[in-house]
Amino acid sequence: MKAIYDQPLPDGWSEEPLGKAVVTRRGYTWEKADEVDRAEADTVPVIRIPNVQDTLDLTELIHLRNVSPEALEKAAVTKDWLLFVGSNGTQDRIGDSVLIEEDRPMVFASFLIGIKPKDQGRLRSDFFAHWMHMHLVHEIFSKTSQQTTGLANFNWGAVKKQPVRFPTCVDEQRRIAAALKLADENIRVAKNEVAAIKEVTASLKAKVLFDVDAVNGHQAFKYASLPRGWTLHKFRNLVKYRQLGTNEVADHGASHTPILKMADLSFGDLSLDDVEYVDEYKAATLSDFLLACGDFLFNTRNTPELVGKSAVWNIERDRCLFNNNILRLRFDEALVIPEFMNIEFASWRGRRRLRALATGTTSVAAIYWQDLARVSHWCLRVAGLGCTLQLNRWLSCANQEAILSSIG
Repeated sequence: MKAIYDQPLPDGWSEEPLGKAVVTRRGYTWEKADEVDRAEADTVPVIRIPNVQDTLDLTELIHLRNVSPEALEKAAVTKDWLLFVGSNGTQDRIGDSVLIEEDRPMVFASFLIGIKPKDQGRLRSDFFAHWMHMHLVHEIFSKTSQQTTGLANFNWGAVKKQPVRFPTCVDEQRRIAAALKLADENIRVAKNEVAAIKEVTASLKAKVLFDVDAVNGHQAFKYASLPRGWTLHKFRNLVKYRQLGTNEVADHGASHTPILKMADLSFGDLSLDDVEYVDEYKAATLSDFLLACGDFLFNTRNTPELVGKSAVWNIERDRCLFNNNILRLRFDEALVIPEFMNIEFASWRGRRRLRALATGTTSVAAIYWQDLARVSHWCLRVAGLGCTLQLNRWLSCANQEAILSSIG
């Protein structure tokens, strides 16, 4: 297992084995009959594993009857202590920890372990909490845990020898801890904004792309009425150019030019994390299959559940090819832009339509151009260019406030 540190001890820092730097204590064990969902006059809230997240999460608490004063003192949730997961069915949760920043009239469960620096004048709890969150520290806690039947338990013998490094100056510890806490708060805010953007985007799609029902897979999808400024077109009349990808396959060990496969596409997006490559010679012979910005990519063959995936190529790489399970389409952008069509194809309604068009076996299905293009199989409502460009701008906003101001 990789060592926590790969650099010499900095000037002005100290190093001490974890076992000598901290004290620990065990949590409280209770009977199932003592649990209640709501607070009562003589009950005590208990911190359990689900409450240990990036911060202390108190949204779901249970309350315990019959907690003695002695037990409340021994397993109290006390300021400057950390609570970490000591036993869990998931090994990766072992070592997850949270700092208690104020005294709380609670106890913590026996699957959690309390840990605290012995001397706050030498090692501050807020600094130590960030040490506990280091990736390599957490990995040592989790990977050295002892696995029993369905349960992993942290191994104090393995972790107590790990070196804790800290500035000798306690005030420097305070400044470092404050800076890292601010960074963590900014990360949480960013994550919340991303989640809000996704929610607003989903609502916007549902608002703009109205619901429709199919009579069956071989009849047109009809709309009760078209909003003002919208028109109805056959799909083939929206497409100015189409091309199926190359039959060539990736070369083992090559790194010159990526080639997209069906697995690289999802419903509305693509990922190049696991993309494969062709060598320089082969790439030179396949220039007709190089992608251009704005190409709409449609997966024509896959399993019945995955056929019909789509994405828009926006120059994620300087050069990229695509194989013959992908159809490249270029639209008449006076009628529709590829980003708008990508939203339609990725919507639950669009996916239902595509599944109705797919033919094949239980394991392999295909959607053929002649079926996709026929009016009786595909009737799309598309807006004028101004509306679709506006929609695309909304969905491309960089933050929640921009989206909200756009649709407000």
